[in-house]
Amino acid sequence: MDPNRNARAVAAALPLAALSRRLGGSVVGPTDGGYAEARRVWNGMVNEYPAAIAYCESVAGVVAAVSFAREHDLALAVRSGGHSVSGASVVSGGLVVDCSRMEWVRVDPDGRTARVGPGATWGTVDRATQSFGLATPGGVFSDTGVAGLTLGGGTGYLSPKHGFTADNLRSVDVVTGRGERVTASPDRNGDLFWAARGGGTVGVVTAFEFDLHPLDHDVRYVESWLPLDEAADALREYRDYQRDAPDESCVSPYFASVPATSEFPSERHGDPALVLSGVYVGDPTDGRRELAPFVDRPEAFAESVERMSYPDLQSMMDTDFPAGRRYYWKSVPLTGLSDDAIDELRDAAGSAPSSLSTVVVWPMHGAVERGPDRGDAVAGANGGDAAGPIAGRDAFVVANVEAAWDDPEATTANVEWARETCRRLRTLDSTPGTLPNFAGGDGPDADDVYAGYAERLREVRRWYDPDDVFTHERE
Repeated sequence: MDPNRNARAVAAALPLAALSRRLGGSVVGPTDGGYAEARRVWNGMVNEYPAAIAYCESVAGVVAAVSFAREHDLALAVRSGGHSVSGASVVSGGLVVDCSRMEWVRVDPDGRTARVGPGATWGTVDRATQSFGLATPGGVFSDTGVAGLTLGGGTGYLSPKHGFTADNLRSVDVVTGRGERVTASPDRNGDLFWAARGGGTVGVVTAFEFDLHPLDHDVRYVESWLPLDEAADALREYRDYQRDAPDESCVSPYFASVPATSEFPSERHGDPALVLSGVYVGDPTDGRRELAPFVDRPEAFAESVERMSYPDLQSMMDTDFPAGRRYYWKSVPLTGLSDDAIDELRDAAGSAPSSLSTVVVWPMHGAVERGPDRGDAVAGANGGDAAGPIAGRDAFVVANVEAAWDDPEATTANVEWARETCRRLRTLDSTPGTLPNFAGGDGPDADDVYAGYAERLREVRRWYDPDDVFTHERE
């Protein structure tokens, strides 16, 4: 049946008015005026038709929504920021538990912690924590939701210094598939806490508690744009640098097409190029010296050296990834950045069917490689790695292949470009699994994403969700 017609048929058989009363919030169904907008998410490639969207405003509302899905045997998806590239935050014919109205942040500056509601975005968190000169790793776009990024691991400019976003979790409050409210931390429901640190949807998280770190000064940002034929030599230099890169440095080269703006020579407009992009989160004066090799380059046709606040850094690229554009992202963790891998990345950039696509080389050194130190409580509870189920932590870099396009008829070409690039990279020195936030649509299963952690993750999910309420998650 057509997904739209099926959603209408399912909704017609449901007591949605009763659900709204139980929620204490609004419910939008297929016949409501706001449905067309309510079912949309950030990725324009996602086109799902849920039977209903339940806007929760409290933990009690979340419990009511999960219970309703159980009672009526509905597939359930959880939406907070709606930024899931794979479309995991919306499901056709099922119930979307929307937590976007549960947006709050409470900072404890003395304890250097923050409790965060599931509807918060990183822009909200950054503004609240920076008012006390504190921060925690949180992606690279201010409008990304805290919930999805954290539960998918989360990488950001602070990651070499302080780890994945999930590494900075202290605890989570969760409504499980059983409809129970539980708190998970290293010494309480440790297996669920382990799963929440990058393992995807383990329930509806209604509160996150994070460690915060001092950041009471500006950061240094640099970038230089190089012609594509200079990319191989530049990436080999980057490879040498990255072997001993300090934790304060996050240099992430990427391939992109030169924008047709006044900042760039007109003869370069539209050309594929390598961008040497770097952030230094220590003293910005030290950062200028540390990152000098990436900007003081005679072959660069454009460059920028800036000192800015951390919130400004976090929002710098917001307009580059607008809502409604089509996106398909995949990643491959690489044990090294071999000459063959460099050639593959350069060739992929030169053959991208869309000028909006990028290929990013993301560093995995420092605190990411070391992993968090939480003692033995979590490890003892789950019989495994206390750091959570994120594969690829031992990689040298991760190659993120980020297809982006506007024309619906170009979908096949762009998706296949991303998949083929990753297939070719997988034949080189790659590690099993991938970063959950860059898994590539809803096709890859848990083994593809979580590798050796997949079976343990399934066990945790079976315990806390024995009736498969969260069927929209990777298995």
